[in-house]
Amino acid sequence: MSGNERSIRFVRRNPEQAVHYHTIRFETVPAAIAMPALAGPAPLRKDVTNMHHLRSETRAAGAAVGPGANKGISFPRLYDLLVLMLTRGRDRAYREALLDLAGLAPGFQLLDVGCGTGTQAIAAWRRVQPGGSVVGVDVSEKMLAAARRKASRADVEIPFHHADAVNLPFEDGRFDVVTFTTVLHMVPEARRGFCLSEAARVLPPGGRLLLIDYAGPVGERGHMSAKHGLHGQFDLHHLREQLASIGFERMEGGPLNWLGLHYLRGVRS
Repeated sequence: MSGNERSIRFVRRNPEQAVHYHTIRFETVPAAIAMPALAGPAPLRKDVTNMHHLRSETRAAGAAVGPGANKGISFPRLYDLLVLMLTRGRDRAYREALLDLAGLAPGFQLLDVGCGTGTQAIAAWRRVQPGGSVVGVDVSEKMLAAARRKASRADVEIPFHHADAVNLPFEDGRFDVVTFTTVLHMVPEARRGFCLSEAARVLPPGGRLLLIDYAGPVGERGHMSAKHGLHGQFDLHHLREQLASIGFERMEGGPLNWLGLHYLRGVRS
């Protein structure tokens, strides 16, 4: 372990999987890879027929797999503490680096899927003012309760919805940017494609999708947290072909040097 790294060991329990012991190594976050800012919110031009098709598919997926397929995280205080420790107290800088990748600007409408305790949503809200808005969704009521408390203390207006990413409660083309931060590795594989289709549905042509998650050959991942359990079973870049098939183009991605995390982003065609 280098002089810039620290470690922490914790137990993760998943109702449907064995107990996993994780030893996490982490290091400082490099400067984010800048994304050119959009000139303004994308016009709401939609292929209505295609969007209705996506909606019907995702509704069917929710019924087929079941609403309880993704439980989310139920320990908000521990989650925030772990993030704070892993960033060595630089949680704010970490979140800002991720938001740099989203190319946000005043007036934008952002959807944060899997918003957790709301830290990133609050930081994003400040970036899209004046005139913009942020909406958060999560499947964990406990995480949402923590997010609402944070937003109230920060005096920002962010609606947080209890909703599944496979069936987002928003109209077509509602948002300019949709983000998933360390969410998709927790979603059962059978549901991931439907989550991405819903993201496509709520974006207009020109809207942007930003995914942050684990990727790369497991043997080459430099952080133990990226190798084990659900983290090690997931590779973000395997979603490229699927994203292209549902209408995303100009895709690009790469490593963030943070717990083995990578980014992948694309533009809705």
